[in-house]
Amino acid sequence: MELSIIEKMQDPELIATLSLGEKLRGSLIVMALGLGTCLVVLAIIMLAVKIMHALLAEKPKKDKNMPASGEIPGDEAAAIIGAVTEMEGGKPFKVVDIRQVR
Repeated sequence: MELSIIEKMQDPELIATLSLGEKLRGSLIVMALGLGTCLVVLAIIMLAVKIMHALLAEKPKKDKNMPASGEIPGDEAAAIIGAVTEMEGGKPFKVVDIRQVR
């Protein structure tokens, strides 16, 4: 009965009798099995973390004072423009867009 290369690699006495090609082939098989196992375990961990994040993450609370469209009300925009004018030392400028940044 002929032993497979993996069975031969398990016995330290048989490893000494293997040729260099057989040792390399056995090493590559062991490496591929190790990398494959590692990849599968990491994928399982990643999936578990994503599932826990989906189940346990807090939902963002909506602020009732902010408009639903996300636009800044006119009085707040005027206050922002006034503050920027003061910071710029009264130099003329043009406001192109005011957006809320998270």
